[in-house]
Amino acid sequence: MADWIDVAFSVNGRPARVRVRSDRRLLDVLRDELRLTGAKEGCGKGECGSCTVLVDGQAVNSCLMMAYQADGAVVETIEGLAEGERLHPLQEAFVEEGALQCGFCTAGMILAAKAMLDRRDGVPGPAEIRQALSGNLCRCTGYAKIVAAVSRAAQATTPLTTVVRCDPATPTYYRPRSLEEALEIMVQRSGEVRPVAGGTDILVQARDRSLGRGALFDLTNVAELRGIDESDQHVRVGAAVTLHEVATSPLLARHCPALPVACAGVGGPQVRNRGTLGGSLASGSPAADTVPPLVVADAVVELVSISDRREIPVAELFTGVRKTVLAPDELIVSVRVPKRPGVRAAFLRLGQRRGPVPAKVSVAVAMTFHEGRPDWVRVAAGGVAPTVIRAVAAEKALMGGGYDSLRQAMAAIKDEVRPVDDLRSTREYRREMTAVLLERAVRRLAEA
Repeated sequence: MADWIDVAFSVNGRPARVRVRSDRRLLDVLRDELRLTGAKEGCGKGECGSCTVLVDGQAVNSCLMMAYQADGAVVETIEGLAEGERLHPLQEAFVEEGALQCGFCTAGMILAAKAMLDRRDGVPGPAEIRQALSGNLCRCTGYAKIVAAVSRAAQATTPLTTVVRCDPATPTYYRPRSLEEALEIMVQRSGEVRPVAGGTDILVQARDRSLGRGALFDLTNVAELRGIDESDQHVRVGAAVTLHEVATSPLLARHCPALPVACAGVGGPQVRNRGTLGGSLASGSPAADTVPPLVVADAVVELVSISDRREIPVAELFTGVRKTVLAPDELIVSVRVPKRPGVRAAFLRLGQRRGPVPAKVSVAVAMTFHEGRPDWVRVAAGGVAPTVIRAVAAEKALMGGGYDSLRQAMAAIKDEVRPVDDLRSTREYRREMTAVLLERAVRRLAEA
């Protein structure tokens, strides 16, 4: 059952304070309470981008964000771009270039483009524009005119955004400010609530009515879950660190090189701006792109409850499809990656198409070399068993070095995976492509 709570944020330069049900998303409040209907409900899964708004300057899917998660934030919608009768340069460019037809996707496209242009200097190239818009779909116009419109707008003088801050109003039992508060909620409301951070997975489940949105509380304000830092032996990544932060971390690119590559390919920018590393682990999905790179890095997760703290290898976190060893009162606090001098790593995936779709199969490989030959090897595969698996026999074969060892490893990994037939692929195709991706990954590391 949902509560009634206060939420305060600024919208298009003006303060707003609304009393809403705790199960309302940001999209619902913008459209139904504030009558800002430019953001549209499309897929409801973070794939189409028609609900895109800016929160603290970042493009997000407002259909996958609870209203109270915007408490205290600066929100921008399409209605706030124009100054009276004067259009924003992006709006004007879309009109001049003919970059719209039905208009359903246009607001999201413009705001995603604005998020990119606001954080860079100069004119972006077509590839950068397409990447910025990769979380937005258009079924009418095609993308050539949209890319041209963004490029045209980048050459214009962009007006400054008015920033107005509001004091947060949401109670701490929906947005705890510390790890201690979050753990107390887990105990006091045991069996009633579940934590949410990015919401890019759990709110999709809620849309499918397998979970009620009123049973969620937000972890993104918990300082102990943030940050990427290092010690002499490890790199620590907070559970609420976003996939975008992982993808752009020089520290992780050096010590866990497959992980930023994997995170950079998850969804579109809106999903990466919200989705978190801890959330991707807690979901228990065997197709999660973040898991194979962590398995091959020998990473461990730190689990905390009100009465205990423990660490377990990422490879041992999962017990089945969407099942983990997490106790009902435990939270993932961080992931620790051991530093390994000279490590090389690669991550490859195969989806139904290019773009933000779930992987049919994924492979991560990590290796170190001594005098040109492997002296440490890890291999993991996702989407080919009830959990991500570590391919120990393939690792052993690769230690031999050379082409024959690679062929033996490819044969070994086919025996180690346990794929199934489903709507996205067949077991035999998955089995064959696991070996193919392994070969490509090893060749990439050997040639590096």
